[in-house]
Amino acid sequence: MDRAFDGNLVVKWIWICAGWGCGLAAPAMAQSNLFLGWHIQAATGYQTVTPSLTNYSNSGYTNSQASTGIPLVLGVGFTFAMTERQVLGLTYERDLRSTRPAGQDFYANNALISSTTMGFKNASQWSLVLGQLIRNGSMVYTKLGYASLDTTDAANNFSLDGYGAGVGFKTFLNPFQYVYTEYNYTKMTDRNVSIGSDSFKASAVGKGGLVGIGWQF
Repeated sequence: MDRAFDGNLVVKWIWICAGWGCGLAAPAMAQSNLFLGWHIQAATGYQTVTPSLTNYSNSGYTNSQASTGIPLVLGVGFTFAMTERQVLGLTYERDLRSTRPAGQDFYANNALISSTTMGFKNASQWSLVLGQLIRNGSMVYTKLGYASLDTTDAANNFSLDGYGAGVGFKTFLNPFQYVYTEYNYTKMTDRNVSIGSDSFKASAVGKGGLVGIGWQF
């Protein structure tokens, strides 16, 4: 089963860019910017993941429903100063919960052949995060990185990977604790999947909103 997306290359570039950002950091900025250094965070909200199963070798097609769920996302990261008001961070996030399985109806020759379900688990993402301080204790940010997940409840489960992007807002409650809200979009790129003598292309699109709390060290 071929992957169309080179996740290892993306992760390497993330580390290179993060190292570049570290070189730009100025020690004097650390005294006024609360977002610098290590952080951990946890969030929940609502998410949907809609699979796309196409290009069947037997000329069939699947009508896919969106899989939904309430995530529990844990994250860890490190943030560097780029300028007095801009920061660059590297984060890793993982969803500890699965989405609910949703219907997948397979058709061939305009007739319903089978009805199955599919959900998703182990969603994770490495991201570069670019933040703009709007005051010392608050910032808006965007993120972009490598994302992956696994299917559940399918006849033959498989993994998908691609990219994830998001926008968010963070504000500190005190010098060590902040709250945040975030909107995320993920796109899993096409992967060729073979099951017995049949093959098809699989991809997925995820969307979701989060609210959470974090601790800065």
